[in-house]
Amino acid sequence: MGEQRFENPQRVEKTGEVRAATETPWGSDDHEPATVIVLAGGRSTRMGVDKRLLLLDGEPMIQHIHRQVAPHFDELLIAGGADGQLAFLNARVVPDEVPGQGPLQGIASALAVSRHDLNFVIACDIPLVNLALLGALLREANDCDCAVPVTPDGRCEPLFAVYRKSALPAMRRALQAGERRVVAAFQYCRVKTVPLASPDEIKNINTLDDYREFLSAR
Repeated sequence: MGEQRFENPQRVEKTGEVRAATETPWGSDDHEPATVIVLAGGRSTRMGVDKRLLLLDGEPMIQHIHRQVAPHFDELLIAGGADGQLAFLNARVVPDEVPGQGPLQGIASALAVSRHDLNFVIACDIPLVNLALLGALLREANDCDCAVPVTPDGRCEPLFAVYRKSALPAMRRALQAGERRVVAAFQYCRVKTVPLASPDEIKNINTLDDYREFLSAR
């Protein structure tokens, strides 16, 4: 797989391949240690309520995600959730180094304290973790700074992606330039991409209508 460097993060070559699901995203017990970072920041402006705490199967959405990912990683960090409302997770909460700078700052702050070079980042509004896709991203995260899914129309999905600590200088460079979007750091990174067959492989809940639709489909 070739490395990708690009100026426009919306135009990327599709290089990865999603394989069949396995019992775990790793596919074997012999794997590189890694950290999972759950992004818990943001103001839920489109939702109007704290989406982290919306109930799914009787538990807050962020706990629903936590339960799916925690068994597969050696460390779990909650990024940008330093408001005291997430103590029930019994996980380390990493506050943003500079508050109010968006998801890019949340990822950078967590990468800086992560115990491992390899890190999987997932937003707290993606209730179902696609383990097959996660496995593909982990396999692609060699000789690069990050492995990122791309939709059929070429849109990056940086909040369900794998990052190495080597991406941190690029993130800080973008932050210093006043950027808050994660994709702004990609122009300074070695990026590998994994194509999605459908945008629905990563399902976000951004509004109350999304939430109701998700519940009705279960």
